[in-house]
Amino acid sequence: MQEAPDNLLKAQQRMKKYVGKGRRLVEFQVRDKFRTESVHRGLIPKYDGPFEIMKRVGNVAYRLKLLERLQIHPTIHVNFLKPYHRDEQDLVRNEARHAPPTVMVQFNREVDIILNKKVMGYQKGGNMITYYLVKWKGVAETEVSSEKALTLRQFEKEVKAFENTLPTRTSASSSGGGLLGVLLVADDGMRNMGA
Repeated sequence: MQEAPDNLLKAQQRMKKYVGKGRRLVEFQVRDKFRTESVHRGLIPKYDGPFEIMKRVGNVAYRLKLLERLQIHPTIHVNFLKPYHRDEQDLVRNEARHAPPTVMVQFNREVDIILNKKVMGYQKGGNMITYYLVKWKGVAETEVSSEKALTLRQFEKEVKAFENTLPTRTSASSSGGGLLGVLLVADDGMRNMGA
C-alpha cells in the first residue's frame, strides 16, 4: 500500500528536475522598453515596438503601454517579450516599423439605389462576406456593380436605408410586387455577374 505514494513522490521529483531546465526566471522593471512578438506575415517584422512596461501582473506577465491599432490585450506573458536595446550606430533600426495602414476605397460617384444584398462565404477569422448590388447615379441601369460591404463604408447612410427596407423574418411578405420584385430582378443580375 505504501509503494504507490512513494513511487508518485519519486516521479514528481524526477519531473521537477527536468521541468526547470528550460525555464528562465525573468524579471523586468517598470518603464523598461520591450518589443512584442507580433503575428509574423511575410515582410512584416516579427517583433513590434518598442513599448513601455506599465506594471507587473502576476509572476510571469506585464502590462504594456500599447498602441490602439494593435487591438490586443495589453497584458503579455514574458515569453512574448524581447528586451529593446537602442542601436546608437544605426539609428534607422531604432524607429518602430509597423504594418502599412489599410487603404480604403473611395468612390467619386454617388449611389442611386442599392438593389440587393448577398452573403457569401467566410473570410479569415470567420466573418461572413456581404456583397451589395449597387446602381450608381448617372450610370445605365444595365451597369450595376457588386460591391463588398467593406468598400461601401462611405455610403453608410444608403446601406442603412437599404437594410431598413428589408423584411424581417417575422414580417416577410408573400406579395410579388414592390421591393420584392426589384430584389428578384436584382438577384438575377447578381447571378449574371458571377458574384
